[in-house]
Amino acid sequence: MTQDTLSRVLGQPAKVTDFVSHPTGIMDIDWRKEYTREGHRVTLAGSSIVMHCHHYNINLQKMLEDTLGERGVDLMIRAAESASRNGFESLLRHYPQIRTAKSRMELAETMYQICGLGVLHFREAELQSAVVESLSSHHVTGWLAKHGRRATPGCHFTRGWIAGVLSVLFQRKYLVSEKACKLVDSPTCCFIAVEECNGG
Repeated sequence: MTQDTLSRVLGQPAKVTDFVSHPTGIMDIDWRKEYTREGHRVTLAGSSIVMHCHHYNINLQKMLEDTLGERGVDLMIRAAESASRNGFESLLRHYPQIRTAKSRMELAETMYQICGLGVLHFREAELQSAVVESLSSHHVTGWLAKHGRRATPGCHFTRGWIAGVLSVLFQRKYLVSEKACKLVDSPTCCFIAVEECNGG
């Protein structure tokens, strides 16, 4: 991967190493090594990943919402939660030295960006609840271009993605709602996560 490609993926000036805070100082992650492409296969820290395609996801979401309503929304959330949990667990197994919640959240933010999903920030995160903000979303950009504004928040994939990451961070299940959405006309997408009670 070239420095220019890395810059486009990270959305930052060209640099070959991204830094993640670590309890013993700064840990270098060489993204040229960890984020690779061999033919059609893309890997992150040795695990195969699927790159984000807003065209596919927008059409899938519209079809699920139109045909299944809330059941379709729940399906998207649960699928994203499972995928992000599995991917994040795999990445952390590859980097066992990343142990603090803060460092893991920073890694999750970087992972979200590298997968082409957008920019995500964990503003507050603790065992019982979290506030997460997205300033930029590839999905939002694509949806607005194709379908325009919505009357209701629509970042269902991101809701599930956040729930999956938080479940790895805190070993609990979370329900994530979107309290503000750029699809509706908010300046950012804002997600609130709360620990899921037993059984529901």
